[in-house]
Amino acid sequence: MADSNASPRQKMINMMYLVLTALLALNVSAEILKAFHLVEVSMARAGDNIDKKNQESLAAIAKYKADHPTDPIAIDAEAKARQAIEVSKEAVKYFNDLKEELIAATGGRKEDSNGDGKTEDEEIVGASNTEIHANMMIVQKRGEEVKKKINDVREKLLALVPADKRAGIKSDLVTPDPPPHEGTKITWESQMFEHTPLAAVNTLLTKTQNDIKNTEAQVLDYFRSNLTGDVIVIDNFKAQVIPTNGTYVSVGSKYAADIFLAAASSKTDATVTVNGREIKSEEGIGKFETAPGSEGEQKYKGVITTKRASGKVEQYPFEFAFTAVKPIAVIAATKMNVVYIGLDNPISVSVPGYAAADISVSLDPASAGQLKPDPKQKGAYLLSLNKSASKVKVVASVKDRGTGATKRMGEQEYRVRMVPDPIPALGTLDVSGNVASAQIKSQNVVRAPLKNFAFEGVNYIPYEFQFVMIPKRGGQPVVEKGNGQMLTSNMQAALSRAVKGDKVIITSIKVKGPDGARQLPTPLVFDIQ
Repeated sequence: MADSNASPRQKMINMMYLVLTALLALNVSAEILKAFHLVEVSMARAGDNIDKKNQESLAAIAKYKADHPTDPIAIDAEAKARQAIEVSKEAVKYFNDLKEELIAATGGRKEDSNGDGKTEDEEIVGASNTEIHANMMIVQKRGEEVKKKINDVREKLLALVPADKRAGIKSDLVTPDPPPHEGTKITWESQMFEHTPLAAVNTLLTKTQNDIKNTEAQVLDYFRSNLTGDVIVIDNFKAQVIPTNGTYVSVGSKYAADIFLAAASSKTDATVTVNGREIKSEEGIGKFETAPGSEGEQKYKGVITTKRASGKVEQYPFEFAFTAVKPIAVIAATKMNVVYIGLDNPISVSVPGYAAADISVSLDPASAGQLKPDPKQKGAYLLSLNKSASKVKVVASVKDRGTGATKRMGEQEYRVRMVPDPIPALGTLDVSGNVASAQIKSQNVVRAPLKNFAFEGVNYIPYEFQFVMIPKRGGQPVVEKGNGQMLTSNMQAALSRAVKGDKVIITSIKVKGPDGARQLPTPLVFDIQ
């Protein structure tokens, strides 16, 4: 095409070919750029939710401090929480200004398309631009400033937390250089800003803003957890008995309680006796346990004996009781305390002393779904749910043999969740990135496995996808829609010709599962090596 001796007609043909190739490339990448925009919008919404949570945490800390104005822990927590808010706010604004600068330099955003009067949720005009940010960040070295900003924000937020507690803050505000590629050193700035469309860079910067907010959230959670909202100021001594496993226990099981002098310290020299027998004490707290041998109320009396600083011996009598009953309903999810919409969730229910036929099981709220007996097993049920509730209780009741009245024996609450999205896979390849040509040539099917999901046998079957192969050396891209799971003969033929530098994209993957049809949110993108 670069032959200077070519005729004007041939030069025009060559130029038209280049333009056509460029247009094809732009057409193929439009869907990927759209996907980046959708991710950006979703992350922006997630960031708003984190902001709301952080404001709630700050309000809780401020309220506690207002209720305990002289508490030094509360005073310190509120001051540092407000510092964290300011550090995060300034950093988020820095990255927002940076995004606006890049977007403005490439033509801004498209006009309002959904009639909401806003353009900040519209696509970027120069979404495919790879030069503006690369020049700014690499040539003008502003990428080094961005990298320093991320590390500074992390250090400022972590510095608010005591050194021995910082390991508990899991921050994604890190900027490691990637490993060398074929002996060539690659910087973090290059990985972020070179050879990457603006749509992707903008999404990564939005992710950085969310990482800042998440780190801020963990810092605020630390200060909030250090405050005890139910503190009661005690100005006198009083004997206390605190059961550690409830006041109702089953016959044959143990009843356990902590018996201590309120406001006692670890240095308190106190002895505790129950029914005339001294019990073991740890740091001023008596450790009492007993195993009832029969049903009914079990009463105990005791005395806490302590010596005041003056040497005066004082005694604080106490008494307490608990009720021993037969074991009551046992309800357990076969898998976990989470149940899923669209699945038959196995639930087992039993009440010791009652046959399965004597037990009635219901849902609270009843409108949350259906609970039907499992025909394969007595005492087992299959719970199917709709999308009307975020939590549901399974309630077990029995009919009293004497009065015939129905008696509620127990309940168990479960969280209601959607089945998570399966991951996209091309044959055995389920992670985007570099792949050997020999490896990708052996793949012929699109899959959607559910990894690490508690239920077995839950399958999602792809029924539609988009196949794109972009040759590195100027050939015509292959763009084809697939129906079902199998690659078409054209797709397999394209893969058989794959060479280093080619790019293969599997996108718009639609799957069917037990809870209906859905489209997977992420594509597969492979770079042939």
